[in-house]
Amino acid sequence: MVTRLLYTQSAFKKASLLPGKMVLGACLWISMAFTPIAAGAPVQDPVLLRQIKWTGTSWFGSPIIHDLGTGSRKLIGAYYSIYVWDADFNQLSKATSGDGYPHEGRIYSPPVCADLEGDGIYEIVVGAGSGGVAAYEWRNNQLQIKSGWPASACDAGQCPEVRGIAAGDLNGDGQIEVVATTTQTNGGAQVFTFNPDGTLYQPPGLDYNAWPRYNTLIGAGNDADANGYGNHGYGCFGLNVGIGNLDDDPRLEIVVTFDNHQINVFYHDGVSMLASPYFTNPSSQYPNYRLNWGQFIRWFDAQVEHDHYNQHTGEWPHPRDEKWLQWTASPPNVADIDGDGKNEVVCVSNVEKDVNPYDTKHHSIMVLEGSYGDGSRSARRLAGWEELPSSGYPLSKTEDWYPPSNPPAPTVVDITGDGSPEILYGAHDGYIYCTSATAQELWRLDIRHSRALMYASEIMVADLNQDDTPELILTTYGDPDRLRPGQSHGYLMILDNSGNMLKDVPFPEQGKDGNGKGAPAAPTVMDLDGDGDLEIIAQTFGAGCFVYSVPGSAENLLLWPTGRGNYLRNGRPWAEPLPGNINGDGQVDLADAVLALQVTAGLAPAGLDLSGDVDGDRRIGGAEAIFGLQKAAGIR
Repeated sequence: MVTRLLYTQSAFKKASLLPGKMVLGACLWISMAFTPIAAGAPVQDPVLLRQIKWTGTSWFGSPIIHDLGTGSRKLIGAYYSIYVWDADFNQLSKATSGDGYPHEGRIYSPPVCADLEGDGIYEIVVGAGSGGVAAYEWRNNQLQIKSGWPASACDAGQCPEVRGIAAGDLNGDGQIEVVATTTQTNGGAQVFTFNPDGTLYQPPGLDYNAWPRYNTLIGAGNDADANGYGNHGYGCFGLNVGIGNLDDDPRLEIVVTFDNHQINVFYHDGVSMLASPYFTNPSSQYPNYRLNWGQFIRWFDAQVEHDHYNQHTGEWPHPRDEKWLQWTASPPNVADIDGDGKNEVVCVSNVEKDVNPYDTKHHSIMVLEGSYGDGSRSARRLAGWEELPSSGYPLSKTEDWYPPSNPPAPTVVDITGDGSPEILYGAHDGYIYCTSATAQELWRLDIRHSRALMYASEIMVADLNQDDTPELILTTYGDPDRLRPGQSHGYLMILDNSGNMLKDVPFPEQGKDGNGKGAPAAPTVMDLDGDGDLEIIAQTFGAGCFVYSVPGSAENLLLWPTGRGNYLRNGRPWAEPLPGNINGDGQVDLADAVLALQVTAGLAPAGLDLSGDVDGDRRIGGAEAIFGLQKAAGIR
């Protein structure tokens, strides 16, 4: 049995008043005042709290649990309209979708929730149809369109659907920018970056327009003649954007995948990141010119890339003979896969071969290095990832469009506790996959439930029984009822971290929506009602919203609790690692030092966050205790 050690609030108040040199003694005294309680019982059955009906159709817009700055948590649902309910499921507000409203059409991707400019007012930002990006403020217990919004992602005479939204403080000024990607196919831009006031983001001092991208202008900072050949994009059809740091400066980069076999990294000023000098242009028009990330097709076989982009030998590769990567609906993540302190791009691509038509053979995970140091490894395959881990052949559809296949959004987080992240995703072959940081398939699980066609949502990661070992949570969906009448396709599935089934719960209503049955959006896993237990929120095609509670759970370990990892939807974990933050509360203080001291004393405190490691040994111990004591004493 795991023992959880709880401390009294009064003990810490007393210790916090002591001089720095007495902190160690205080910690030792406090460590004697702990009360053991049992933890780690089996995961209990999810209990259905509520089915909220008449919401309309959900796509991939993962729901939100947030207090919106009020201190009282709310549930925000993203369908076509946006709904806000209180913890008792009373509807507080609705932002209607439609012609003449701030946003029109469906909300395809997970909405952003953030205080964009740090004024204490929280925003919900959605991408929708007709090139619209709308930011709603939560004011006076209502959703109100923010001044300066909606913003437009129209270009080149086309107002396409916005199917990707992510946010981040790109330049470190304390304000959060919003990045939107669209299905633009008419020669215009697909990637737009907006300020909190809805204007296009423009860093000072530039003599060119940073956004949108790609543009059709020539000259420094522009795209039409970049590296001679120029930059050329084509539609972003499904959650195609991630944000993270991929070089040595503190500013963030934007990663975008496109439907023309290319993946690009943009600096905050809109300029594309150069790939390694290893890659050069093989054409006779621009021989040996440098290439940026988005100027060359990625091929499945590393030897093909070597021959074509490095050696410039042999026939030009073609999909009739070689498999190429297609990033049509490939959400990219930014993560440190090999633990060297430098981030990589992690993305799952559908891999095609043959022509008339192109045929997807499988999905594959590609891990590409960032541009650190002299940039010599930029866009190169991470060592050990030269051969791409792959899924099986996709399941066949009765109809081309319905149900829509899931964007294979990767979940990149340490689920085994070994200090290295695993990569989880749902492929189109009816399986979910777990792959190690060294490119080894650890396990896969069939989620088809004996159906002809089933897809998985993005996979959530949270501890559901307070044993500080995470469980995996996902939902499924499949054919609409008109194709498979009477068959259940919507399930809530809970697995252990080895892929073993713990709970498999069919939704009590499957629905008659023509798009499919089940829950395509990533569920959200948090405590909605403040009772300490986690709720699991599942948005469905045609049966509304299901709210489950898991007795005996808590928010002690939320690793990847919502779509794209967090409410910025940037493809990063819920909480970024903070050295010394042992208890995961976002601060480094006396509480962290006490936990580390207990570990060194041979105790087994629960609630340890291994990302708080300060010396790189992937363990919590003396170094972390000293670090925490120094922080508490004000000498670090």
